[in-house]
Amino acid sequence: MEETQEIPMSTMITPQCFKCGKTGELKMPTDIYFAGIKKYESGAFIQDAFPTLNAEQREQIMTGIHPECWKAIFS
Repeated sequence: MEETQEIPMSTMITPQCFKCGKTGELKMPTDIYFAGIKKYESGAFIQDAFPTLNAEQREQIMTGIHPECWKAIFS
């Protein structure tokens, strides 16, 4: 029987959303989290720092706007 190894995960707390007033959370593999934070804080564009995240997740990191709130504002 083959053993499956669990991927360590980290939770990023995102800024307060200006629409709903709540902070958010994004869960991602720990290695992606730390590598992305290092690049982003060193000045990399968000899409280069976190290439595996989708646009909604990257927007939430930058501005705190949750995908649901974004849709409510701009739809």
